Amino acid sequence: MKISLIIVSSILTLSVFVPFFLFIINGTHNTSNTKKHINYLLKDNGVVYSAKEIWRKNFLGISNDKKILTYLNSNQTKSIIKNINLEDIKQCNILKSYHKDRDKIVRLKSSSLELVFKSSAKQNITIPFFNIDDDLSEDYEIERIEKWHKLIFDIITKQSNIKLAS
Repeated sequence: MKISLIIVSSILTLSVFVPFFLFIINGTHNTSNTKKHINYLLKDNGVVYSAKEIWRKNFLGISNDKKILTYLNSNQTKSIIKNINLEDIKQCNILKSYHKDRDKIVRLKSSSLELVFKSSAKQNITIPFFNIDDDLSEDYEIERIEKWHKLIFDIITKQSNIKLAS
């Protein structure tokens, strides 16, 4: 009787905890594959980053000399790499859009970072951080976008102050 109770208890315990361990292992495997893929795409870039961040299938980094911002979006079909000269940026804005559901709760629909160039001939660049159509849940994107906005804004203001002092 005791042995059968122990066997049933251990099978029940394993059936509860094994799926959790499998999800954790699968998640870390996907994250490491994404990092390897992004590092492979950036290896010929020749830029050393002082600040960088990888989330989902995106990469954002600022070079050591604070002159280049690199954005990479790596999807299954194609990868987009943008190197943006921060000396050409006039302004950095956070764009957020919200929508109201049937239950009248206002939820974040999308958030992105808009980079406005000094020259009106160049088109503004929008870096998406979150879109409800692509991502099921918001995963610290508000904190992430505010962090990068502050980093870029500080670099832009320092560059304009240096030019004014000269």
